Amino acid sequence: MNVTITEISGIGTKTAEILTKHGFKTVTAIAGSTAEKLSSIPGFGAARARTIIKAATALLTDPPSRVPKVVSLSKPKRAVSKKAARAKSSDKEKLRKEKKKKKLKKKKLKKKKLKKEKLKKEKLKKEKLKKKKQLKEKLKKAKGKAKKKQKRKKR
Repeated sequence: MNVTITEISGIGTKTAEILTKHGFKTVTAIAGSTAEKLSSIPGFGAARARTIIKAATALLTDPPSRVPKVVSLSKPKRAVSKKAARAKSSDKEKLRKEKKKKKLKKKKLKKKKLKKEKLKKEKLKKEKLKKKKQLKEKLKKAKGKAKKKQKRKKR
């Protein structure tokens, strides 16, 4: 029976090319190999090597119509359209921009708050200075009045 290695479940054309490069040109060679030998080939882990050896052995012992399909160990890739991918990336970009806006808004609010506090402090300082001046003036007036009274008394 002449069976090609691409008929082994789990082996496509690319995998077949890799296997033939590394000396596995027939189904018999693969079935007679060990998992360690196959796993030394790039792209083959121990689990994949075992499943391929089982599939090759099954293909040799059973007629091709009865060969059970070996379930692929890799997760199937979800097909994502370019439009969906763009939408996803634009959503991420929108979120990033929103976060940036929020940050800037917080910064502005903080600056505003600090500015208000600074103005308030300055205002309080001015008021204190004004009150001090008024007190000094009152004291001067009071001293002036006291002096005038003393002068009147002396006369």
